Amino acid sequence: MIVGLGNPGIKYSETRHNIGYKVVEKLASKKALQFEKVSKNYALAKGETENSVYSLLLPLTYMNLSGLAVKEFHSSYSFDFQDMLVVCDDINLPTGKIRLRSKGSHGGHNGLLSIINEINTEEFPRLRIGIGNNFEKDKQADYVLSPFNEDEKPVINESIDKAVEICEYFLMGGLKIALEYFSRSQKTKNSNPTKNGVTNG
Repeated sequence: MIVGLGNPGIKYSETRHNIGYKVVEKLASKKALQFEKVSKNYALAKGETENSVYSLLLPLTYMNLSGLAVKEFHSSYSFDFQDMLVVCDDINLPTGKIRLRSKGSHGGHNGLLSIINEINTEEFPRLRIGIGNNFEKDKQADYVLSPFNEDEKPVINESIDKAVEICEYFLMGGLKIALEYFSRSQKTKNSNPTKNGVTNG
């Protein structure tokens, strides 16, 4: 299962806070899957690998209540939270930088905080994509709900593509396989840095 965090609606679709949505939507498109609203709290797309079926979930609760969607889905389709990858933005990482972790705190991210509070555990994998933190004091909310500038878009698009690949490996073999791929791609990226110097480690 993969959850993309963001806010529903065209108003928010191109904002920094919606990069989790972007990754999961692109993954669904790559797999030729369609999302359907099956609850007021989430939209769902289902697919299959050679060995199993999987779900892609987009909360429709708005970011700060993302945990309601996850909790409701879990009540209908019981699963181990170790098999759930949450994709989200992160202001604590440089723009475009990717981190993949097996567990951790919410790190100030309200979507992660909501999930942790609703399912009562921090032990679920998360894929975080940096959106930078170039904002003035007390302007964080405005910043995360703003679009990427033109200079950032090539970096972000590259990171979205890489995140989609990581998600595919997660679907094929879980966190272990995804981490192995992530580690290999990080080494390749570090030995062959792009012209903008961004690495996905």
